[in-house]
Amino acid sequence: MIKIEVNEGKLPWVVGTGAILSGILFGILMTVYPNDSGIVRCVSYLVIGLIICMGIGMCFSGRYRKMMVEDRTLCYTNRLGKKKTFSLDEIGYCKAALEDKSGRDYLKIYDLRGEKLCKLEFSMKDSALFLQYLLDNQVNVECSEKSDDFLKSMIHTETLCAEEIPDKINICYEKAREIVWEWTQRHKELRAGWKMGIAAYLEEELSEKKQLWEQKGCAETLFSKNGEAQKLCESKLPEGCLIVIEGYLQKDDGFVFDKKNRAVMFYVPVVGVSRSMQAGEEQKIRLFGEALSELAWQLEWLSNMLPRTRYHTEQISINHELIERL
Repeated sequence: MIKIEVNEGKLPWVVGTGAILSGILFGILMTVYPNDSGIVRCVSYLVIGLIICMGIGMCFSGRYRKMMVEDRTLCYTNRLGKKKTFSLDEIGYCKAALEDKSGRDYLKIYDLRGEKLCKLEFSMKDSALFLQYLLDNQVNVECSEKSDDFLKSMIHTETLCAEEIPDKINICYEKAREIVWEWTQRHKELRAGWKMGIAAYLEEELSEKKQLWEQKGCAETLFSKNGEAQKLCESKLPEGCLIVIEGYLQKDDGFVFDKKNRAVMFYVPVVGVSRSMQAGEEQKIRLFGEALSELAWQLEWLSNMLPRTRYHTEQISINHELIERL
């Protein structure tokens, strides 16, 4: 059974309680130290009343406002505790925006006639999981043009079957090689090149204390040799599996490290396996459609950073296999 609860979390309680207490404190101070002007006192009490009302509203929001999902049934509760229940089949489409610069943050759900069913925000707890639920159940999600890459990457994700993985990754890898080659040509003054390839990991085995080149991959369990290329094993892909394209900058037969002893590299997830949010389905294999755009962004960032920082080279042995073709 699929169960999701999207709620406001603790922040509205904290802010709302703080606003109420602040309003009460200001009211006490106004009473103890009254102002001689009646107009000023009236305006001050009005402002204090508004602050307290806003605090009460935020507390109500934290107490009641939420979205409950059980399989294909959804129940939205507004700030006043009023509930609206509808099914997944009644949803027509969704509009989403997550824009840091403008502060726009919403997830609006509409029915088949185009009437709004409810509105959530990405600041709410588990809102991203709810969006994934909508996407997994083929609900059309419209994203604003200025939304952050996080939201766009979710919406531009494509679902695959295991048999499609090799072709999709090979196509993506060839395009990635072209992007990297063009970057190298633009920065010939560095006299450096890239060691790049396809790698695979299990998310639960990745250690935050280690750099990526030190991590143990799982390519040997996912792929088997098929001549010069690799073949995807027929066994079920494990949940939490990530297939990525990564590269390490090399110069003078060594790998380039910055002054904090971190390898200069790029890392782009291409395929991930995660739990499905669709009833009756255990897992989904997702192709991240923004992988090449992410690679271009990382290389552009390196273009700006490399001339500003001191680097050195080291001889290292990458602790996992980098594959050139599946």
